[in-house]
Amino acid sequence: MFKKILVPVDGSELAEQALEPALALAADTGGRIFLLRVPILSTSLTAVHAEFGTALPIETSLKEVRDDAQTYLNELAEQHQRPDVKLTPLVVEGDVAGTIVDTAVAHDVDLILMSTHGYSGVTRWLLGSIAEKVLRSAPRPVLIVRSAAPIRKLLITLDGSELAERALQPGLTLAESLDAAVCLLRVEPEVLINPLEYAALEQATSGLGQQLQEGAAANAQIYLDAVVKRLDKPDLIVQTAVLQGQAARNILDYAESEGVDLIAMATHGRTGLRRWVYGSVTERVLHGLHCDCAMLVVRVPDEALR
Repeated sequence: MFKKILVPVDGSELAEQALEPALALAADTGGRIFLLRVPILSTSLTAVHAEFGTALPIETSLKEVRDDAQTYLNELAEQHQRPDVKLTPLVVEGDVAGTIVDTAVAHDVDLILMSTHGYSGVTRWLLGSIAEKVLRSAPRPVLIVRSAAPIRKLLITLDGSELAERALQPGLTLAESLDAAVCLLRVEPEVLINPLEYAALEQATSGLGQQLQEGAAANAQIYLDAVVKRLDKPDLIVQTAVLQGQAARNILDYAESEGVDLIAMATHGRTGLRRWVYGSVTERVLHGLHCDCAMLVVRVPDEALR
């Protein structure tokens, strides 16, 4: 259940797109939304004052920025006030991405929900800067939305591991709160047969690759069917799909062809080459999404990997 949700905003309509899904989720639980703004002191602020011969001390400028941020959040909370949701404005100074993560921990939120897009060089909420930094280090699930469109179909990717299944509960909670259909997807890698290893068994290995591939697909489907049965969600529409080939490419192609609105995946907090689950699959999916598809990334703590 997402009873406490953190929504970072920066004064732009783009960032405020995260409010609608946040309100829908919080209303379902009678929850609370923390509206966070991290004030940034522009270097041009004092220059504007100086131009008119009234240069102010830096402390005064900082106070103005803080006051403006607080006023903006108070007005935003007033505009979106609802009887079933509590909106709490927060003005916290610091590095933007680090402050978002630290605030999520300090207030023990269940979800960080923020808006971004997949293009480059337009706003400060770029995928690859603030949002991606948050995704890399946040100890809470992070939901990235790219449009105000409702979420009606949700895709949860699994690979048969307990690690990947960490995305199940948050993903299903989202689906139930938003009344969305769910598909569980498993992508099996292609089975490659080295003909030199089977040179003495030519007849026996005729079609062996295809047989092994079919067997892997059958086992993957058995696994997904067992997951659905274990979920025991009779009121939730849960479909399954098994694909074969390169994982990230298949996930992206399936999401686009099936009109998926949100992809849920698990990742862990390790750095470097071991940062993401399935190697770099989560990261590749994150960067390859079509412009309107949202993504839920669930970070698995390091202790769960031991």
